[in-house]
Formats: sequence, C-alpha cells, structure tokens
Amino acid sequence: MKVIATLMAALAVAGGTAAPGQPPGAEPAQVLAAERAWAGAEPLLQLATPVDADPAVRRAAIRALGRLEDPDLVRQLLALKGNVAIGARADAIAQALHGADLAAHLDVVQPALSWMFAVAAPPIATRETLAEVSAVMTPLSRMPYGSPEQVHQVEGILLRVANVAASDPLLQPDYLAAARAAESLARISARVTALDQPTVLRLRGMVRSSSPNDAPPVRLYALMALSASRAVDADTENTAMRDTDWQVRRVAVSVLAATGAGMADEARLDAIAAMLDDASPHVRYEALRAYARRGAAARGCAPIERLARDADPHVAVAALDALGDSCREDAAITDRIAALAKVPLASGSWHRSVHAFVALAKRSPEKAAPAMAAFAAHPVWWVRMYAAGAAAAAGDLVHLEKLAYDTNDNVREAALGPWRRLKKLDADPAIVDALGRSDVQLLRTAATLLKESPRNERALRALLDALARLTSEGKETSRDARLPLLDALAVHATAENATELLPLLKDFDPKVAEKAALVVTALTTKSVSAQPAPYRRGAAAELADLRQCVSVRLASGGAFTMQMEPSLAPVAVERFLQLATRDHYYDGLTIHRVVPNFVIQGGSPGANEYSGAKEFMRDEIAGANVRGSVGLSTRGRNTGDAQFFVNLVDNPRLDGDYTIFARLAGPADLAAVDRIQEGEIMRSIAPAPCAR
Repeated sequence: MKVIATLMAALAVAGGTAAPGQPPGAEPAQVLAAERAWAGAEPLLQLATPVDADPAVRRAAIRALGRLEDPDLVRQLLALKGNVAIGARADAIAQALHGADLAAHLDVVQPALSWMFAVAAPPIATRETLAEVSAVMTPLSRMPYGSPEQVHQVEGILLRVANVAASDPLLQPDYLAAARAAESLARISARVTALDQPTVLRLRGMVRSSSPNDAPPVRLYALMALSASRAVDADTENTAMRDTDWQVRRVAVSVLAATGAGMADEARLDAIAAMLDDASPHVRYEALRAYARRGAAARGCAPIERLARDADPHVAVAALDALGDSCREDAAITDRIAALAKVPLASGSWHRSVHAFVALAKRSPEKAAPAMAAFAAHPVWWVRMYAAGAAAAAGDLVHLEKLAYDTNDNVREAALGPWRRLKKLDADPAIVDALGRSDVQLLRTAATLLKESPRNERALRALLDALARLTSEGKETSRDARLPLLDALAVHATAENATELLPLLKDFDPKVAEKAALVVTALTTKSVSAQPAPYRRGAAAELADLRQCVSVRLASGGAFTMQMEPSLAPVAVERFLQLATRDHYYDGLTIHRVVPNFVIQGGSPGANEYSGAKEFMRDEIAGANVRGSVGLSTRGRNTGDAQFFVNLVDNPRLDGDYTIFARLAGPADLAAVDRIQEGEIMRSIAPAPCAR
C-alpha cells in the first residue's frame, strides 16, 4: 500500500488533504483520495486487487479503473480474484472500452465478451440468476461489436430478461433496464446490423403497453430503440402519437420528421400537422421542426405563423426562426413579421422581437434596414449579438463591421465569422484586433480565422501576445484558445520566433506542450519533445456531508432546486458545492445555452461555450442522462470547466460521455427549468433543504 500512502502525502503537498473519513454519500475514503488526485491505474489496482479488501472499496476502485477508459486495463479487470461484484466489473469493462477502436483491441474485447456471455448463459430460474444476467445486460449493450451474430446474441439476453420481468411489479427495474439496453444496443450497433424480428416485436409490444410493466419510461426507450433500428411501423407510430406521456409523443414526432414510420407522404404530413396542436409545448416544438422540414414547401407556412404566437416562448421563437427560412416569397407573412420585429426595451424579454428581426433580415433586407442601427446599438449585448446575425443575413457591411469591434466579446465573435466570409482578407484588421481581448471563445475564433490568412507580422505579434497573456493566467481551461493560437502560429511564425515558444514545452497543460513541440519542430526542422510540468490543483472542499441540495435563484424571479448525487460523482459534487456555496462562483453568471428538447447550460463567466473556472474537473462517468439530471459540460475527456447542463428530456446518447452529479429535486423544478430562456441570470446558488 505504499502507493496509496504516497498519494495521500502528495495531496497534502499539493494543497489538498485526503478526508480522514468517508463523507456520507461518497465512495470510500481511499478511492476518493485517489480520484481527487487524478490518480492513474496503479494505486487503484492496489485497492481493487486484494481478495480480503473491503468489498465497498473494491467496487469503488473497480469503477474508478473503468473511468480511466484504458482498454489495456480490461485484462486486469478480468483477472481480479475473489468475490468481485459482477455489475461493477462489467460496467468498468464497458467504460474502459467506451469509444475504443474494435479492430485495435480485439485481444481484450473478445475475452470480455466471452466472460459476460458466460455470466448471462444460465437459465433465469431464480432472482439471483436474474440479478446476475441484468448486471451484464447493460454493459453488453454498450460494447463495440464487429459482427451481427454478437449483436443478436445480446438481443437474446435482453429478450430473456424482458420476458421474465414483464409482469412482476417487483421486477420493473429489470424490465426498464432491458428497454434501456435495447435502445443503447440498437443505436450503438446500427451500422453493424438491425435488430432481429423477435426483438422488434417485443419492443412494439412495449410501446403498445401489452404487459403490466410497460410504464412510460419503458415505452419511451422501446420507441427510441425501434427508431434507432428503423423499425417503427405505422401502427406503432400511431400508438405512440396517442401516448399519455409527452416524451413518448415527442419521440414519435421525431420519427415522423426522419424515417416517417413507413407512412405515405400525405399521411405523414397529416400526422405532423395534428401534433402541432398537442397539449405539450415539448411536442409542439418537435412537430414545428418536423413541419418546417417536411411540410412547409408543400402546404405553406400558415401553421408555422400561427405557432409564432404560441404561449410557450420556445415554440414561438422556433417558429420565427423557421419563418426566416421558409415561404420567403409570401409578402403578407413578411409584413406580419416586420410588425413583430420591434426594437426591444432595455429591460425585459427581448427574445421574440430579436428572432423576428433576424427572420425579417433573411426575408427582406430592405424592410430590416431601418431598424438595423437600433438593434446594433442596443444596450443589451444579447440583442447586439443577434443583430450581427441579422446584418450578416442582410449583407449589411456597415453594421457588421461595427459589431466586429463591439465592446462585448460574444458580439464580436458572432460578427467575425460573417465579416471574414463577406470581406475575405480585408477582415484581418478586425480579427487581429480581437486578439487583444481576453475571452477564450473570441481568441479561439480569431486564431482559427487567421489560419486562412497569409503570413504577416502584425498577426504574428498579436498571436504571440495573446498566447503569452493566456499562458500567464495559468488556467487549464484556456486550452480551447491556446491550441488554436499555436495552430495559427504554425502559419505565421518563422524559425526566428521558435525561441518564444520554447517555454511552452514545459507548460502545465500536456496538450499545449505537445502542440508546442510539434510547432517548434516544424519551424526549426529540429525535433524537440514536450516535458509538461505537473499541474497543481487546489484543495478539495472539506464537506461533512455531500448529500446536499442547492437552490438556483434566477433574476427573472424563478428558482429550481438541485439535489446532489455523490454516489455517482463525489469529486464533482465536492467541487460544485465548493464553487457554488463557498466561492459563490456561479452568482451572477448566465444560462447562455437553451436548446429545447435537449439541454440548458450555464456557469460560464463569459456566457459562452469556451469560458469556465480555472481548473479542469475529472470525469466521473456513471449516471444516466434522464430528464432532470445535471451533468458537467466538457469538450473531451476530463475537461469539465464548472459549466453544468440540465437534461430537459431523456438523452441516452449522452450516456457514457458525461459526468452526472445531481438531479432536479421535483416536478416544480422541472417546470421552472422548462421556462428558462436564453440569457437568464443565476442570481445566486445557495444551500437548500432536501426532501428526505
């Protein structure tokens, strides 16, 4: 256990201390210390291997090994002796192979599959056997497959579990797990083979509620599985459109927009049109998108225009966006949009008028022109950002240039791409000027655009200065800009400039150090190597209990409560609670991303995708992306920047990729999140009582 002792000491030196005990709700202290310290495989294997170790410690260490996503660890996971929980081992193996190249890792994939298939082979005669089969069922559905035979073998396991669990209320969790596994298998293995007919028939029966345990979540995942396998027929589609659960109806509409469930064109359009009047705004939103894609050209835009006045703001805004691209020849619609495109007040909602203005600019630049100056000079930067899109659509170079030098970095970023597209190299002065700003997203965009420009000294010096400035801040989360800056320097720098990049070979970010080595080698034709320095992270929060709730209070007057899930992601919970309740990091920040029927996202100091807290957060992938779950936004493994997202619907395609660390506390919180619009400000996040 010398490695563990060394690890504990290293934590103290780095400014952190391992918890003397296990905070309630967290994993065992030894594993928690290793995950806090971003430990590699060796200390975790020392915790997972001893057969006489505490079973809870072994389970947690095995899960942590899977989170490393190293296929080479599969052999060691399979070789563990003693009483090892089947589910923990299977989950870890599936996560270790997540995203792996099947051909490159057949030597470990095949033994792993053989073991899981052997576990699932016995007849399901007892509850114990069912538990073991269920434990490998979901991991098997996430594994990479190269042959239809392997996929169909997994289907057989799913069917056996579903058949046994369909009617017993006590087996509802196993039955739902089978439906979820079917969705995962169908989606991940779609390129290998379609689902077998027996599986398709069972899933269609689930959608039709043919068994006592066919609750709404089962019906939802069964329909998604059929959709992924292109096996939704007209009867199943019609049943799903009448379902009592809006998530099922929403997916049914998405099927109409895509494959159409085998319906004739007119029948499909009739079905989409009918769903435009659904009681749920989530379904109306999906039906609107389907109608704009499939029906507007043939049947006109009257239904879309009607939804532009919908009571739900997300539906109304989506309708206005659709009218910007559809039925442009209809002058009457253009006039009615012009009536909606009023300059918003300095306070209050701006969303409908701004989206109407952008639609108007697309339809009739002449009608948009009189108001362009007011939108481009509006005191709310969100309005100016959308004005950049309107100016680009209208070809208004005067206002687009003005916005390319705006005082707000997000407005600049929105204008720079169109400005380059319309002005070509004449846009370089604005792009170079942007390099003097501090926002990571803006710097990333400017650097990316300058890769298209010929080498010039002014751009070179601005790129070097921006890179040095970001590097001096010592933020891991500046990677998204520093890597593109190095890419641009590869175009604009010469061998004489290479010495200015040499310090980056020992950068705190290994990705930056590796990129710098490539650039210096290319500039000088002399090979150099990266020697990154270890990054010194701050101390973990010392919290007596991780099973906490927080209330997110919004500037608009609403609020929602989040309940932490330390059993899934204890380190993320610690970090979030530290930032939220002690550092007050989130107070005053924005929910900058709102994608109806997908997610909302916030927690960025710059109110954009590429700005976050100083240190990365390590992935702790375990939870499911169901409606109301809260996860960490990332751009690659272990790049959480303290931004978080809330799933507005079940998003199983995100499973295995994102850390889920909390969930909304109840229906009222879900309703509050559904109402959030782009640009909402989180006034504060504070501790709140949990409903126990």
